Amino acid sequence: MPESLFATLKRRFSLFLFGARNGVSLNFLSRSSNGVFINLESLIKFESELSNKALGYIPAAAKLYSKISSQQPVITNTRWNSGVQLFSLLYCITCTRKPKIIVETGVANGISTNAIMKALMAVKSSGALYSFDVLPQTSQVYTGDGQWYFNLLPKRKTSKSLVKAVSKISKVDIWLHDSDHGYRWQKFEYILALKRLKSNGILISDDVDATPAWGELAKTHFRKSYILYDSRKFVGIAFK
Repeated sequence: MPESLFATLKRRFSLFLFGARNGVSLNFLSRSSNGVFINLESLIKFESELSNKALGYIPAAAKLYSKISSQQPVITNTRWNSGVQLFSLLYCITCTRKPKIIVETGVANGISTNAIMKALMAVKSSGALYSFDVLPQTSQVYTGDGQWYFNLLPKRKTSKSLVKAVSKISKVDIWLHDSDHGYRWQKFEYILALKRLKSNGILISDDVDATPAWGELAKTHFRKSYILYDSRKFVGIAFK
């Protein structure tokens, strides 16, 4: 059952003041960003590098999110699922920018994976998604005809394996981080993404309020970055 408006506002205020449990506050994140937005529509209208055509894809994205989140087989904890704002962001950006190479770390139940793949198929793009996870069963989350390449990472020496794998991929248009949200891994992955992204490439990260890593790197390592509120967490978007 959807929460009340009062409950939503109360939780937003709590997140602003105190951040997520063991994480950081929105106040901290906002100091290193170029803007904080409560919904995707306002972000798209503000940022010129996000085409206004993306606004037209939001209703379809929201409808698709409801369908996929209810029908997708549960492989792991559903708390790891992408929220509707992140899903819509991925869908809209993929539809409008038609990226050739996308990297996704953290597949879980495949909500984000399907957002990207459904968008590529919707605009008949030849783009490819390279997804990485340590759970072998996540290799089954997408069954369509698009170019999806699942990569199973070992649970030991994971970072070295990821570096080696992405070095074999062409420069990346969009990089999505939704894997380990610990400080060391986030910082490592954000820097790796920066190295592998094309000029004007985009880094998108779920749970940027989990650690200080995003706040420390977004402003100093990227041209500009934004924070998007997504129900119970925050999403970061940074432009190389």
